[in-house]
Amino acid sequence: MKSDNVTIGVTGITGSGTSTVASLLAKRGGFVIHADKLAHEAMAKNEASYAEIVKVFGKEILNEKGEINRRLLGARVFADKAEREKLERIIHPRVIERTREIVDITPPGYTFAVIDAPLLIESNMHTMCDSVWLIIATDDVRIARIIARDGIDEAAAKRRLQARTGDDALREHANIIIENSGSSIALRSNIEIALKAMSLKRNGWNGTEMLELK
Repeated sequence: MKSDNVTIGVTGITGSGTSTVASLLAKRGGFVIHADKLAHEAMAKNEASYAEIVKVFGKEILNEKGEINRRLLGARVFADKAEREKLERIIHPRVIERTREIVDITPPGYTFAVIDAPLLIESNMHTMCDSVWLIIATDDVRIARIIARDGIDEAAAKRRLQARTGDDALREHANIIIENSGSSIALRSNIEIALKAMSLKRNGWNGTEMLELK
């Protein structure tokens, strides 16, 4: 049975802080589905996607245990758009399918569901959301976060940033935009404002007005 809970889609270019926003929403009663985690699970040796990925990219992407080396594969696909698109064509259908399954069985006791997906809009998963939150940040902040998170150098971080669709192309699909270049206090405050706006929507606000929080 499909859950009657509201579903919030959280997205943004890498380094914008979507996972941080999702974690804060979890503390406010949200049941969070991490699309990246589902993508990683889809690459496991017992998954159908595994064989297809190895067939397309070769055994050189495997580690000594025969598992897909995600760091090695990531370096390859972020350096080549065509390679990245090949991987996405394999992974996206499974991630979308699993996300839909999980949203439909959101456990009781949660106030809302949250889909944390960097490619929420590009994969068309935003269509299963009641509200789409775009998290943005300055490029300098994003690059610093990517370096700290992934342990890569600045050049590699810039390649990852440049590999994705820019904010401007994503804005038209979002109804709430949150700037996340500042303090954690400011971010928490903006999340509270956004949640209140969603509450208004449930009581009559049609949600078409874009709410941008800085």
